[in-house]
Amino acid sequence: MDIREKILEGAGNLFMKNGIRVITMDSIAQSLGISKRTIYENFKDKEDLIRSFLTRNVNTHKNDLIIIGQSSANVIESLFEFGRYNSNAFAKINPIFFDDLKKYYSDMFESIKKSEKFGNGEVSYLILKRGINEGTFVKTIDIDIVNTFIHTTMNHFFKTDEHDSIPHSKVWYSVFLPYIRGICTEKGLEHLDNFLSTNENFTSK
Repeated sequence: MDIREKILEGAGNLFMKNGIRVITMDSIAQSLGISKRTIYENFKDKEDLIRSFLTRNVNTHKNDLIIIGQSSANVIESLFEFGRYNSNAFAKINPIFFDDLKKYYSDMFESIKKSEKFGNGEVSYLILKRGINEGTFVKTIDIDIVNTFIHTTMNHFFKTDEHDSIPHSKVWYSVFLPYIRGICTEKGLEHLDNFLSTNENFTSK
């Protein structure tokens, strides 16, 4: 791992654990055992460091989801694995991180989402398309509309004051799963019920 990656990794961990606002370049340097000058040799300022971390994180997240999708037996399994991956990922992040991001760097985050073809939306589109091709989802759905609806709904929920106190698994089973059932073919429902019956760890959350 080169020094730039080391800084991104270390600073990112501090941001996600403590929030963005309270973390300074001095505290990052001290945590990594390097000089502040070394950080400034690799990043223009704190904003540049945050932008680089977010871009890296978005791309890593997207690539991880692609790998999950490619290694899953079918679309239903992919969706559940996506849910588990996202739940575990968010569980490691202090909610203050998202509060700071929305309050102090919302424009930056929105620009990154647009320029990087934001991971979840791109991957879920491919999964929906695969589901139709495999006969898991009904062919009459409009992929663009479904994809937009799912992400708009989830994004709206995570902007509410209540989202911090509600486990992601409950959102999955109360909102997302019933919707997926609604667009499944008979073949898709069979895959879904088989998966649920043989993976009780998903339903016991």
